[in-house]
Amino acid sequence: MSKIYGAKKREFPQFFPLFKGREAASVDIFCKICYAIFVMKKYTYKHNFNVRYCDVDFRDELKPSTLLAYLEEAACYSADELGYGYQYVNSRGLAFVVSNVCCEFLKPVRLFDKEVSVRTWPLPPSYVVFQREYQLCVGDEVAVNASSRWCLLDLVSGKIAPSKRIEGQDYSTYNTDKAFEVQQWKIQSFSVENMQPHFSIKIANSEYDHNFHVNNTKYADYCFNVFTLSELQAWSLQYFAISYVKQCHEGDVLRFYRQESSEKSYLVQGVNDKQEIVVQAEIRFA
Repeated sequence: MSKIYGAKKREFPQFFPLFKGREAASVDIFCKICYAIFVMKKYTYKHNFNVRYCDVDFRDELKPSTLLAYLEEAACYSADELGYGYQYVNSRGLAFVVSNVCCEFLKPVRLFDKEVSVRTWPLPPSYVVFQREYQLCVGDEVAVNASSRWCLLDLVSGKIAPSKRIEGQDYSTYNTDKAFEVQQWKIQSFSVENMQPHFSIKIANSEYDHNFHVNNTKYADYCFNVFTLSELQAWSLQYFAISYVKQCHEGDVLRFYRQESSEKSYLVQGVNDKQEIVVQAEIRFA
């Protein structure tokens, strides 16, 4: 209850002075009223963005890597609001790591678009998987639907931790709506034997985030670098799914390959020097 109370306090600031100095029972009654309201009004967090020149590609459209950065930013602020953000998990020797993101593109987001925002909300977790939904909007119009899956990583053991390590959450109160229905999270792999890579990169420190591995948003640029400029000029992006399989570190060389699965639909794989798959993507164009 207290998590909902705290998360929504900013939406009803006019009521809180009424309870200053009151007994805990009075505040508890107010929390119960809030609970009834918030069950009816499903939780979402909204974050506004100004699309910058560095956020867009050669067509002045939002880059997929920037989209992932926007989603991550909104997710982090939402987790902070709900009481289990970066400081909470880090103090417990944990970190959230994203395993999958799927995006459905309804319209391009352009450089000079106004009122760009991301709405996000978490779904009730399973034993180890935290799923989170997103809608990127321009004004009131949805431009991108997205869904992601996250896990808790124990920074000491290096193993996936159960969701119950996040304490004090009443998951029965969570929003269960989905931005869109992901048909399949698993991305098909393919053999890269005798194939020439379309792109390669040696990982350096600038790719790192505070978890000391390559930030998930970087991989989107790597995956789209398997396409030529002329191809991207002729096509429009409809769907992008990415799966993070294995961490890579400074000094690793990644090679990226693509395979056409159907017309204007591609599978992309990034492999390391050991020929281990590090990242997979499915990309569809129109």
